[in-house]
Amino acid sequence: MDPLNKTTTDEPSNENVVSKGRCFVAVHAGAGYHSKKHGKEYRTAMKAACAAAMHALCNGKEASDAVEAAIMELEDATATNAGVGSNLNRLGLVECDASIMTSAPSDAFGAVGAVADIRNPIQGANAVRKAYAQGPDASGLVPPMMLAGRGADLWAREQGVPMDPHNRFKITEDALARYSAYMERVEGAAERDKTDAEAIRVDEAMLMDTVGAVCIDVRGGVASGVSSGGIALKIPGRIGEASINIGRARNPLAFNCQANSTCFVPI
Repeated sequence: MDPLNKTTTDEPSNENVVSKGRCFVAVHAGAGYHSKKHGKEYRTAMKAACAAAMHALCNGKEASDAVEAAIMELEDATATNAGVGSNLNRLGLVECDASIMTSAPSDAFGAVGAVADIRNPIQGANAVRKAYAQGPDASGLVPPMMLAGRGADLWAREQGVPMDPHNRFKITEDALARYSAYMERVEGAAERDKTDAEAIRVDEAMLMDTVGAVCIDVRGGVASGVSSGGIALKIPGRIGEASINIGRARNPLAFNCQANSTCFVPI
């Protein structure tokens, strides 16, 4: 088993869930480069993510709730490129992407992109999914499937999604150190008549990738989600693949894609 990917299954004992129902959780801490010095932190984060998701499932929650719980743990882990500790864009700020999709009966998708103020981007994505699944409101207005940038932050605030308007909260010392080193490299490359892209390609650590989770609840519902801080030194406002609806969570398969077009097909 890849140490940066974990799966777990369990038979819920809670009286509120279907008798003898079984559920499933799979998480990963990123499809890109991983620093060996953070190995213990990755494993701790994934263990916490699996535990949070299984707790939700064993208490009768839907697969989407479990995915949200798992990815929130991964977003709060400073070693991952999602939420706190994300890569910084060219202005030295954090902008995150996240998405989530579910199987029947809702069979819905929701995403946010380039968000700065949402405390946990996956919560914003799930709020969008829930709104979209409800269909047009009483006035006939169609709810969004995806929101980006300032509009996404404002909408999420109106929906009661926890916010953190102080972007500095998500910026860690490690992220700042990487940002400074990468900026020096890019500026040096420019002086040698190289492009920014060529400078970035020399270090795959700059492409540290998306985290994700897939869950199956005791009713057989499937949900899949991802969250990402995107590639290092991205242009502000860039929308990564973690926000794009290029996967489905229809039984028996669930998949979505990472910030560098790597597909995650766990089941």
